[in-house]
Amino acid sequence: MKKGFVLAIAACALFMSASASEACTTAIITKGAAADGSTYVTHSNDTYASDPCIVYVPAKDHAPGSKRKVYPAAIAWDDLPEYNCYGNPRLVAPERAESYDYPDKELTKPLGEIPESAHTYAYIDSDYGVMNEHGLMLGECTNNSKHLEYLEPKEGHGIFYASELGRVALERCRTAREAVKLMGSLIDEYGLWGTGETLLVADKEEGWVLEMQPTPSGKGGFWIAQRVPDGEFFVAANQFRIREIKKDSPDQIYNPRLPEMLRKAGWAAYDKKGNLDWVLSMRAVEDYHPYYSLRRVWRALSLAAPSAKLPPKVKEWDTDKYPFSIKPDHLLTLDEIMDIHRDAYEGTEFDRKKDMGQGSLLHRIATATVNGSEV
Repeated sequence: MKKGFVLAIAACALFMSASASEACTTAIITKGAAADGSTYVTHSNDTYASDPCIVYVPAKDHAPGSKRKVYPAAIAWDDLPEYNCYGNPRLVAPERAESYDYPDKELTKPLGEIPESAHTYAYIDSDYGVMNEHGLMLGECTNNSKHLEYLEPKEGHGIFYASELGRVALERCRTAREAVKLMGSLIDEYGLWGTGETLLVADKEEGWVLEMQPTPSGKGGFWIAQRVPDGEFFVAANQFRIREIKKDSPDQIYNPRLPEMLRKAGWAAYDKKGNLDWVLSMRAVEDYHPYYSLRRVWRALSLAAPSAKLPPKVKEWDTDKYPFSIKPDHLLTLDEIMDIHRDAYEGTEFDRKKDMGQGSLLHRIATATVNGSEV
């Protein structure tokens, strides 16, 4: 690896219950918001039934006409025995990496294939892709939609879940903007299955939030991406965060047919100003209980920018009280970013030391940083 590249992975886990251990929190700290000028992506991949092992997938050259297999993932919902797909190991596919070779286990069956790229980049993989050799980084959280909680993988449905979508991006892309466009085109052509998902996508210059949801038919998918302004901090916690769908905005990327698709599905919903609203259209209600997601968003934003005085309690899941992203009161250090993930609402009315019935934690962290150089 070239100098100037740091990958930091730390873990801090406190499991309260099965449901609480599925609370993935993911964040982008843009270069203008970080004390060292780096771009950071964090991802607390919290679950009680997965394979979090770190795997190195090497760079490869591929013969003309080669196909890339697209595999299912048990982490999307549950084991898929019909595809030899289980929580642990997450993948049995020796052609992808030596660490995915399990001679005593049946090969994972693919959902489909796409044309292979002539050359693919090396990357670090886990339940979801982490980062490639050019410093392209990913984070993830699963989101709930009352329209469609889960679309099972089967013939005639889409072949991509967010985990494989992100891996293809790491294999083929150098920049976040390039990755967003590629993943969007793959959704349009090959379709989604599984749950609603957020993928954070960042390079050393830009950070983007890509949110996606399968269609009831399994054809194509609903997706939109929004750029996090430089100098700001973004966090997601199992709920979609993008609001107004803005036509011709340089800071949004989506299928131009998205508004029409939403109206045709009967999902289109509008805010009080008459703007087509992504969160409302997805009916992105909180999972488990009213503060499963938004309290984590409130706490993270408030730790980064206490001066904003964001309200800890809001009326409903569709609140507009929390901004998409926020400018921190001061430039954030790596230690402070990790402290945000370690936070357990200490010193607030939700501190579990005062009341064991209070809110969930921000949980584990996997943090990647790029200091201005390629690998």
